[in-house]
Amino acid sequence: MLRVPLNQILVIIVLSLVVGFFVNIIRSDSIPLLAKEMSITKNLDEISGEPVAISLLQAKTLFDKGVVFVDARGEEYFADGHIQNSWNSGFFMELMFKLDSAQTKSGLVVLYCGEDECGSSEELADDLYNEGFSKLFVFKGGWQEWNEAGYPVE
Repeated sequence: MLRVPLNQILVIIVLSLVVGFFVNIIRSDSIPLLAKEMSITKNLDEISGEPVAISLLQAKTLFDKGVVFVDARGEEYFADGHIQNSWNSGFFMELMFKLDSAQTKSGLVVLYCGEDECGSSEELADDLYNEGFSKLFVFKGGWQEWNEAGYPVE
């Protein structure tokens, strides 16, 4: 049986990390070490393609226009209460096909979660963006802020 000293394993791991970080730095499409914070957009008409965050007032404006809302929480939370007429994210592929058949990939979609600290809506927005959806809004206040405001719920 071959025994490899612990020191050799640690050296290989450290060298791998150093090479990986160096290659990431010199690449033109490098991966950021920390995710950038999604800031709330000032103008709903200026969408760069990547998902943008919106405020409660902006979410209500889009709701009144009939924009599709998607709840990124689990089914049990969705069943306890959600924004009126919103869809549950459920299985990703099912949601993607449902959105694509109800509207084009350039149609407006608002994604929300439980509250400001919940990251599920941002993750879902990134996944949909990677699949070609281009007008995605993340309502940062989520279900909690919407419900507290007294807006329509089911």
